[in-house]
Amino acid sequence: MQQALRGVRKSIERLIKRAIRLVAMVLAGFVIAVMGVGFTAFGIVKWLSNLMPGWLAWLIVGLFLFVVGIILMLGALLTSRN
Repeated sequence: MQQALRGVRKSIERLIKRAIRLVAMVLAGFVIAVMGVGFTAFGIVKWLSNLMPGWLAWLIVGLFLFVVGIILMLGALLTSRN
């Protein structure tokens, strides 16, 4: 009986460790992706500011990111329904 309980406990511990590792990797990936998008957007704004007023550059980049976010959200929504 004790061996069976030890086996179950070890299985549960392994499952919890894997879940924690997976969550940590997902969070790290999300943070890196957000930072990448942020730096890229800031760089594009700086580049566009050479061609047009700063407020217009921020507006264009903001609208572009908004549209990309909507497209990704709708794609995820449609994929989750299948």
